[in-house]
Amino acid sequence: MFAGKKIVIAVILGMAFGIVGWGGFNTVLHATNSMDFCISCHEMRDNVFVEYQQSAHFQNPSGVRATCSDCHVPRDWGHMLVRKIQASGELLHWAAGSIDTKEKFEAKRHQLAKREWDRMRASDSRECRNCHAFDAMAFHKQSIRASRAMRDAAKAGTQTCVDCHKAVAHKMPDINASHRQMMAALEQQAQARPPAIGATAWALSPQPLRPDPAAMAAEGELAAGMAVRVVELADGQARVALAGWRRDGDEGRLYARPGKRMLLASLTETALPRVVNGRAQEDPDTGLTWTQAHLDVWVPARALTQDANALWAVAERMADDNCTLCHARKTAGTFVANDWLGHMNSMKRLTPLTEPEANLLLAYHQAHAKDAAP
Repeated sequence: MFAGKKIVIAVILGMAFGIVGWGGFNTVLHATNSMDFCISCHEMRDNVFVEYQQSAHFQNPSGVRATCSDCHVPRDWGHMLVRKIQASGELLHWAAGSIDTKEKFEAKRHQLAKREWDRMRASDSRECRNCHAFDAMAFHKQSIRASRAMRDAAKAGTQTCVDCHKAVAHKMPDINASHRQMMAALEQQAQARPPAIGATAWALSPQPLRPDPAAMAAEGELAAGMAVRVVELADGQARVALAGWRRDGDEGRLYARPGKRMLLASLTETALPRVVNGRAQEDPDTGLTWTQAHLDVWVPARALTQDANALWAVAERMADDNCTLCHARKTAGTFVANDWLGHMNSMKRLTPLTEPEANLLLAYHQAHAKDAAP
């Protein structure tokens, strides 16, 4: 009898300690979700918290505030625990001082933001949907553009909140810093190692075409990302062979492939008499005649690279960082080459890309398009 009472008492004490222990753990877990905890280090307090205070999530007409944890920590216990375990790695970086100055923080801002965007996309913007739902939206009170975008997104079901809403509570990072660093490294490599005679090389950026190395006036422009054959090298210049196609009524442009508006080079009238025409063929889709065209010109050797993979890696990074500003990334093989021209013309104005960068991205998409197999 006495032994039985001991067991009962032990069970009761165990339950009591378990409840107290669980309650304490849960209390501590939720305490780390508080705004005060989130901004207890100056890295957060002096950077993202300042930006957040200027956003509608901090102050708005309705008086409903979304705190740090509302956007960055899942509400359900299981996902919350996983997120807290992941955050322990962030504490290690804090202890190491990897972002303890504004300069260090800004240098890593895009990397940090991209990691959070990826996490939100993977969860289908779960934390956004805790407060926002398509079926609760008064579309008639939204702007025409917002209403159309929201309705389309609700109907398609293929996009998630963070695809369009990135700089909601914080400053947008410099999304182009990464690919520009990659391009700078590739330009240094190209300058140190000129292309070999007889090799195929790709233009890093749009380049002026000249009839000889000493010519002052350009007679056209080589498009970014286009391939040429190196014929001769002299005084930092490369004589290259352009092998393209001319379309009926558009003799001032050379295209990389027949039937596809993949611009190889644009030519001035002074260059046209030197173009050597080859065979002609009719495009079955349009009925237009395309004629082979060849022209030797001079371009700066430092603007050419034989490493196509490195150049396309720059374009890939450019696409990952810019084409996902408003929607999920579409791979180059999603569309045919001619369709990419229209897509890029309509979308590039929505990105911070320069015109030469946009041209390189177009060349990448067209070169890897659905109908542009080598």
